[in-house]
Amino acid sequence: MATIKDIAEEVGISKAAVSRILNHKGSFSSETIGKVERAAKRLNYKTMNMLKQENGMDGKTLALVFPNLISPNYGVLSTLIEKAAYDYGYDVMLYSSMYEKRSEEGFFQEIKKRNISGIIFCTFVKDSAILAKQDIPAVTLGFKSGESTPAVSSDDYSCGCIAAKHLASRGCRKLLYVTRYPEGLKYDMRYKGFLDEAKRYGVQVWPYQVDIDMDLQLDAPGIITEMSVEHPDADGVFSETFRLASIFYRTYTDLGYRIPQDIKIVGYGNSYMSMYSNPRLTIVKENTRQIAERAVSLLIDLIETDEPMENEKINDIFVPVSLELGQTS
Repeated sequence: MATIKDIAEEVGISKAAVSRILNHKGSFSSETIGKVERAAKRLNYKTMNMLKQENGMDGKTLALVFPNLISPNYGVLSTLIEKAAYDYGYDVMLYSSMYEKRSEEGFFQEIKKRNISGIIFCTFVKDSAILAKQDIPAVTLGFKSGESTPAVSSDDYSCGCIAAKHLASRGCRKLLYVTRYPEGLKYDMRYKGFLDEAKRYGVQVWPYQVDIDMDLQLDAPGIITEMSVEHPDADGVFSETFRLASIFYRTYTDLGYRIPQDIKIVGYGNSYMSMYSNPRLTIVKENTRQIAERAVSLLIDLIETDEPMENEKINDIFVPVSLELGQTS
């Protein structure tokens, strides 16, 4: 059977260009498109989706995998991903607690039975080797899982730099950094950026790692209270989740601190969440819509490209962040 490589050699363009033309993507001249389509017809080339349809499978569903956590951010993200997928003609199937209850191998067996075309992981994969062995395209959001799976995330290093620079510019000299990043501070690029920028300003940083499975409503106030006792002279906080930053505000207020006079708080999140907070939190703002659109676009490219994509096409994507000033700094 003919391949994209056969068409590319006959027309004299790259395999990636042929793939995009056949899947109606990109901007090409009508002459080039015509050459590719005529070559494909002459060589009797069929895309993977065409073959699936001939076998009674539409292959137009994406799996979206969330951790077994309660977070309003996942509602925002799933809505934006579903909208982006719909624009490409794909449906989305949501997996959350089901994924946590099964082994990862069992999960992939289920995915294959349901004829899922590709997967977007918003939860950490316990065994990246298992993911690399699967013959289904996958993209991770917010974390990296092995070299063979592309990731889409905010520019985490810049995120940390922006938070530290802002707090330092507000006169803070003793900062708390709090993260739920499960891989540890060593791999947390927000912490690296925060620490590097704080050093530039001669600012001290005390990092805290809290359990990602911790019940924020029940457990976080006690942990934050312990932080305030251990570091009573801390004058700034960067929390790498929006919900945790909100609990910081409530707990420090309950303890009698004035915010932002006594301690300034910066969180990380998006405008969809911050618009409902009272007072409005200062956040390093991710572009959630762009993250969703880039993740879906990248995954669709992986699904609809029958030949391995060129190296520059599968690089990780880092979406820029910005500061959204609120009332807590």
